[in-house]
Amino acid sequence: MNLKKYYRHSWIVFFLFTVLLTSGTAKAQLPEKITTDIGQAFLNSDYNLLGNMLLSTLELDIDRSKGKFSKSQAQMILKDWFALNKPASYELKQEGKTSSSFYIIGFLYCDTGSYRIYMLLNETAGEMNIHFLSISKHDL
Repeated sequence: MNLKKYYRHSWIVFFLFTVLLTSGTAKAQLPEKITTDIGQAFLNSDYNLLGNMLLSTLELDIDRSKGKFSKSQAQMILKDWFALNKPASYELKQEGKTSSSFYIIGFLYCDTGSYRIYMLLNETAGEMNIHFLSISKHDL
């Protein structure tokens, strides 16, 4: 009789542990559509699609453009950057959550070299918005 109680309690503990473990990892990831859209935007040089995800004011670190910019200024900077760097492939390396933001780290391989993409996103009014974007040369 004690053995049945032990197995029943073990099963409950295992179940609760599994639920807690999976619920924690599910919250730490961005929706798949967001990561897919970002990857497609970089791969297709689609500064408009990226622009739709930008916060009204954000921080950029792209070549010589460093600092706070409006959404429209950031789109123009991205447009100019993509005009000089034609993407061949994009690779998502890591995504996750800090205490206040989601982050994405990826690599963009262009005709001019490899670039590390780092961005921070916040949820505002039910939508994910990029509030920091860095594109830096990455030597392999």
